[in-house]
Amino acid sequence: MADLLQLRVWLTEAEAARHALAMGQAVAEVWRDGRRMTFTKADVTRLSDYIEELERKIAKAEDAVNGTTLTRRRAIALRYQN
Repeated sequence: MADLLQLRVWLTEAEAARHALAMGQAVAEVWRDGRRMTFTKADVTRLSDYIEELERKIAKAEDAVNGTTLTRRRAIALRYQN
């Protein structure tokens, strides 16, 4: 797994790529692990998913650095029975 600094760099690059696509550029690219990832207008959702994944990894890495292990719990399902 990448370190916290590398994850932040990737997040910045991915957010810049999403901004470029939103501003009308036809293609944006992001480098990850030595591989080029190319996104087009049709891939904005995929790029947003990638950004969310990076944000989750950053939160997990920050928790590890701070010595906290906060994990999100699932929602509680409530049912009404007659």
